[in-house]
Amino acid sequence: MTKNVWKKAATVVLGASLVGGVVVEIPSALTTTQAQASTQIPYAQYQSDIRGVESAVDKATVDVQSDVTSELPDPNDEDAYAQSGSFDNYLNSLEFAVSGDTDNKEQAIENLSALVATYNVFKSRLTAGEQNQLESMASKINNEIVAADSDVDYRYDISQNLSAYVDALDSAVLNYGNNYDGVASEPKAVSQQVPAQKAPTPKTSTKKSYISKLSVKKSSKKYVKVTGSAKLYKSAKYARVHTYKGNKYTKLSSKHNFSKKVYAPKAKTVKVTVGNYSHGHFSSVTSTKTAHLK
Repeated sequence: MTKNVWKKAATVVLGASLVGGVVVEIPSALTTTQAQASTQIPYAQYQSDIRGVESAVDKATVDVQSDVTSELPDPNDEDAYAQSGSFDNYLNSLEFAVSGDTDNKEQAIENLSALVATYNVFKSRLTAGEQNQLESMASKINNEIVAADSDVDYRYDISQNLSAYVDALDSAVLNYGNNYDGVASEPKAVSQQVPAQKAPTPKTSTKKSYISKLSVKKSSKKYVKVTGSAKLYKSAKYARVHTYKGNKYTKLSSKHNFSKKVYAPKAKTVKVTVGNYSHGHFSSVTSTKTAHLK
């Protein structure tokens, strides 16, 4: 396909729907003002956000959809908007997916559309500064897609900008979640009977697994050595190491340590997630930890 045809395709899919440089196809979602009036995020808002991100990812490439379907937010996660919560884990998976599955112009168009639709789910509850940042990033990426030649290395260039966009959105959603004390419980149906008084049940908190140590360094001009360890409260057998070259997997030791040498001569950042890997599918147990190469 020629550059002019690509440019026309990008304009139809994205350019025609840009207002102020941003795709504005907004999934149906409840909205709130930035000044929060309650201590918990309403359950109805949470369910609406889940439906919103599910609708948004339908705009992505088939490969991206396949990679993140199993990571869609848990409908009963009271810590969904917190670090290592359902939205944090989902957006980390989405970040990996668009970085590894954007190989050509058509895929870049579809994936940008999905990311901006995801942003629109949360837009009204983000700060003005976060909105300006994300809309500026989306506009810049859109312009890069329209102007790019067919021989552009999408996996290293535009795909990395898409990944950075999701990372910024994840940070904004976490900032929003920090304004609240979790998600409210699902409302109970009103009963005509007066229940017997019961002693309150102590609330238990589930400990979350995490990567406790992570080190990355150049072992040569073309290879990066990644080492680390995880603190696990849930079974996990693999560490996923992500660079601009894609994902590599390595087994955890009996003490939950990992070590992997990966080919990535231009790598600037390395992201690691610990979880389980089987038949080409990875499910995360920890949140993603990022290390920067000097």
